[in-house]
Amino acid sequence: MSQTSTSWAPRASLNVARGGLTDATVAGTAYAIGGFTSGFATELDSVERYEAAADKWRLSTPMPTARGNPAAAVARGRVYVFGGFVANKTVDVVEEFDPRSQRWRTRQPLPGARGGPGAATINDRVYLVGGFDVDDLATNAVDSYDPRTDSWQAARPMAAKRGLLKAAIAQGRLYAIGGRDDSGAFLSTVERYDPRADKWQTMAPMKEARGNPAVATVADQIFVIGGANGSGALRSTEVYDPRTDRWRLLDVLLADGRASFSAAHVQTRDRHDLIIAFGGFRPTAAGPVATDRVEALQTHRPR
Repeated sequence: MSQTSTSWAPRASLNVARGGLTDATVAGTAYAIGGFTSGFATELDSVERYEAAADKWRLSTPMPTARGNPAAAVARGRVYVFGGFVANKTVDVVEEFDPRSQRWRTRQPLPGARGGPGAATINDRVYLVGGFDVDDLATNAVDSYDPRTDSWQAARPMAAKRGLLKAAIAQGRLYAIGGRDDSGAFLSTVERYDPRADKWQTMAPMKEARGNPAVATVADQIFVIGGANGSGALRSTEVYDPRTDRWRLLDVLLADGRASFSAAHVQTRDRHDLIIAFGGFRPTAAGPVATDRVEALQTHRPR
């Protein structure tokens, strides 16, 4: 297992407070993409990138389509943003961002509207898993996108229907983590997809059920941070080792419980591995409040 520092430490805040954002990391640069303002009042088109060496967020070109709870993945050096919610409706929009030119373009739509899915890339092919469909029902659908041909292909569905999940890659396989089902129950369940066999396998569940947590992978160790369950927004972090199929709850807590937020693995100037957790919603009596908070956890790769 990776070793971690003993606490989450504050880092430079986002320029825009946002919950229900998504994230992508290109060549070591993390991006915070879209989301909602407090209370889900307005969808955001704004995008910002994190410069770890300077501990600074800089605004990038905004998305053409403002949306909350989309999914994002990187393939062939470009960022793809899939689906999401606009005016409380799921959308099928797919947009591609080129970090070098800072330009966006529209790509082939999803096979069906999807909000709150997970997305991850294996061998330059993006897999979009779960989410809520056009009728706002949780789905177990899985579709793969080939950016070279701008085309979609159906893949084997998951066992469980889930939205507001997160996807991560470890050891060449995709993990579908947590989420929420149609009954409103938050999920601790985890499934693993092998793209070569087009097969799903149920893995060890998390220690805690989590809807819309933040997820980052360091040296094939999957860190799952915060999220929401029946107890409210969580401060805890747990880490999964795919070699042993075991989860471990860490002795570190976020400053506040947060859900609908993002995390990324970045490196400092002196090559230290950091997990940064950014944005999200804090629950209050008046409703969910979008935050610009950023915290970092230093990790040490296993020897």
